Amino acid sequence: MRRLCAALVPLALCVLLIATTGCTDRSAKTANTTGDASAEQAQSSKSAPAAPITEQELQQLRYNFHRVHFDYDSAQLKDKTRQVLAANAEILMRHPNVEVQVEGHADHWGSDVYNLALGQRRAESVRRFLTSYGVSNDQLKVISFGEERPLVEEGDRVVEAPNRRAEFLVIVGTDGISSSY
Repeated sequence: MRRLCAALVPLALCVLLIATTGCTDRSAKTANTTGDASAEQAQSSKSAPAAPITEQELQQLRYNFHRVHFDYDSAQLKDKTRQVLAANAEILMRHPNVEVQVEGHADHWGSDVYNLALGQRRAESVRRFLTSYGVSNDQLKVISFGEERPLVEEGDRVVEAPNRRAEFLVIVGTDGISSSY
């Protein structure tokens, strides 16, 4: 019996050591093999210190954060808009110190209250896309100007199409660096 116990104790310790080490590695592998790229990117961005944004990246932000336009009475993102926003999301995820104010706008058709709500829905649509891509919600501020800041004067619905938009103010620290207007 003593011989059996003497032989089993080291074996039990080895099994215990392997089991606890194996469980940790297995759970880490499981978390990394889910296929959820945005969750992995978010995790890696949380653990990595924020890199200072380069002048080239600022230029890319200035270039990419163009106005995005919407159809009449719509807050749906167009395919081209999604491509532009995806490129900007990549930079924003690498630089959590960069904030963007998303500003929603509308044409003059409809009441003031309705247009403020439509501008808000447009800005929120952009915010939802960026956060679903992996951008931190803390980096995004949303505001609606409704019909208060038109690009073109009142006219028919075709003439006022440029007023149906979202614009962006890019902020690093407390300085507004660039905007799409």
